[in-house]
Amino acid sequence: MSRTTHRGRNWTETGRRAALDLLTNGTTDAVNGSELSRIKRRVRSVEVGALAGQILHGHASLRRAASTEAKRRFKPGILGELGLSSGGGLGVLVSENATLAARRARLGPDDSGDIVVVEGAEAHRRVLEALALYAYGDTRESAAAARWIAAIQAAV
Repeated sequence: MSRTTHRGRNWTETGRRAALDLLTNGTTDAVNGSELSRIKRRVRSVEVGALAGQILHGHASLRRAASTEAKRRFKPGILGELGLSSGGGLGVLVSENATLAARRARLGPDDSGDIVVVEGAEAHRRVLEALALYAYGDTRESAAAARWIAAIQAAV
């Protein structure tokens, strides 16, 4: 995850959820008052790599699909919005219980895997897929995801 280096402390789960809410729909009930103002400012101003690092830290892992056919089940739904074709590329699995979902899908841990398993809510799927593609995808996927994430950051 060399693209995701960040400085300072890691965000709390509440901060992570608030950031994901803001990126997903522009609002959150996870924080309020001055804390909401701070997290909005942080989400708008932080570099895409640092944002990905904060949100994915401890919540994402690489896995390997048993076959090409099995990998197809994990095609990111956001590819069209990013302007990418649906062939090849990195797969993404988003689940509230990522470890269990990976086990059920028979995805083995692999540091050079072809599926990113991300722990997160279904409501945040598009943002989590984009962050995973930015952090773990090839150059084309990463660049497209970076543009998309930067656009939604600006809208926060």
